[in-house]
Amino acid sequence: MLSVMRSAPRAASPLAHHGASKGLGWRASSSVKMAAIREQGRVLGGEQAKPEVLKTFEVWHACVEEMKSTSTVTQETFETFKDRVHERVVFSPPTYYKPWEGRDEFMVLIECVGEVFGTSFTYGRQWLSPCGREWALEFKADIGDSGRSVDGIDLVSLNEQGLIVDFKVLARPPNAVAALKDAMMRKVPPRLAMMKAKQAVGGVGKLFA
Repeated sequence: MLSVMRSAPRAASPLAHHGASKGLGWRASSSVKMAAIREQGRVLGGEQAKPEVLKTFEVWHACVEEMKSTSTVTQETFETFKDRVHERVVFSPPTYYKPWEGRDEFMVLIECVGEVFGTSFTYGRQWLSPCGREWALEFKADIGDSGRSVDGIDLVSLNEQGLIVDFKVLARPPNAVAALKDAMMRKVPPRLAMMKAKQAVGGVGKLFA
């Protein structure tokens, strides 16, 4: 649900916003801590969560808050969140019949869906397991300019190091999910192709390093 602001020219995406002077900025954002998150939203559980687990929850909410404020996320926050995602994370969106595996793929997909949702994305009730490694986050968002709104739940699992290893999205109603799929199909294929091309170039470069 993120659009990134990047320092290099590129179409804006809801996770990252490069060169932005606004936004929370993770290191400077002392207000985006667990206590503040609990005050701002309905968050239950996580009483026995370790610091590294809470950090992931806080960084994810920093991304969401920046997106809601400016439709973008600073590159610093984007990269900080990426560091909280396992390289073999499994992502199961409601718009595809099979899961996606891999951090780079996950970041592309989450960035694209952030562009579709924009500032409309908001969390409602949120539940964490006592250890904080299992999340159930209720959300609502508009599907671009389609006139459709989606209700859903993010089901997120973390490992002992506090890294996201599984991210599953359940959503309704069907017509909104269909509208989301249409919007994603316009964004995801070219973005994934660009990612694969960069990976290929990087792999060739290593051969001659």
